[in-house]
Amino acid sequence: MRRWSLALLFLFVSLIAMGQREVYDDAKLSDRLYFGGGLGMNGGTDPYAGRYFFIGVYPVIGYMVNSQFSVGTSITYQYYSYSDIGQEIHQYGIAPFARYNFGQLFLYTEYMMLSTPTYYGPSQPRKTFDRFLIGVGFSQPLGGRASLNVMGMYDMIWKRTDYAFASPWVFRVFVSF
Repeated sequence: MRRWSLALLFLFVSLIAMGQREVYDDAKLSDRLYFGGGLGMNGGTDPYAGRYFFIGVYPVIGYMVNSQFSVGTSITYQYYSYSDIGQEIHQYGIAPFARYNFGQLFLYTEYMMLSTPTYYGPSQPRKTFDRFLIGVGFSQPLGGRASLNVMGMYDMIWKRTDYAFASPWVFRVFVSF
């Protein structure tokens, strides 16, 4: 059951829509900007607090420097509810990113800052955790501007002792428009 929950987490948490299309040197700002986002949902049992429910919202704004290179940021809001212990967690963050396309392959990097509550006493109500992700992906056109994208990334600054992220590996499947 845990494997299915983890697989669903990777699939649904990372359904991010970001635009990658042809732009020309004389393109207006409105032609270079793109918007998107994603939703994530998961539930199950974790090894620490028992049963949980998760939902996340991930809006994206990007700027196409040219047809191959784009930069932007995503915003993260995540809600966890642990029914066995009556605990709710609200996490939020920001993740600037850069993407470079080589035909259907692309390189991707993002720096995520995620703020989450801590429970070490009232002097530290929240803590910010960082991730520096670098990875590679593959984009399969679906027709028109839509593409199915798959990518794998590695967190270059992951620490086992932080307990904020279970693994340095991040896998995403998303649709771009």
